[in-house]
Amino acid sequence: MYNHMQSVCHNLTSIIFSLFSVVLIPFIFNSNIHIFGAELGDGHNMPMVSLGDRNAMIDFNSIQLPATNNVQLDFTLMDNKTGNNIQHTTYLVTISNETQRLFTETVHSHDGHILMEFVPSPLEPYKINANFDTLSASYVADYSGPIKVIGNIFSPGNYTVSLEVTGVDFDNLFLPTPLEFEFPVSLNS
Repeated sequence: MYNHMQSVCHNLTSIIFSLFSVVLIPFIFNSNIHIFGAELGDGHNMPMVSLGDRNAMIDFNSIQLPATNNVQLDFTLMDNKTGNNIQHTTYLVTISNETQRLFTETVHSHDGHILMEFVPSPLEPYKINANFDTLSASYVADYSGPIKVIGNIFSPGNYTVSLEVTGVDFDNLFLPTPLEFEFPVSLNS
């Protein structure tokens, strides 16, 4: 009887260890995929993260155009090893202030670079002037300009721009775990 119980405990220990390996180890080894940045200001490169054999990083800039008060967000996912843009990148873009989320949309770039221009307007809800690509389920800029968002998104104050890279390399290839980046944006009156 004692040997039988010892055998059962040994088997139970093996099962628990196997479950631990299957369930928790992927989270441990994939935990380096989530990176966040804050208080870095504009015109900076975020820390790198592995994406297959590439060292992916985001180059991000925000600019308030003085003549129009339009706000431009300019960002590119790049391979730091080669300096090349990572092609066919899909981003989930979220803009929040201290109290609420103001904007959430998915955008896609065939060459990895996105330029979004936010045009102030009392229009509610906001309107997006861009093509909708059904393959990537996201907005894509016309060849002649940025993705334009017309509405009441930005005014003087502090904002957080969150970028989740949800897909790379192909229009319809999505990452199992998105790469997450955050940027502070401050606008003056």
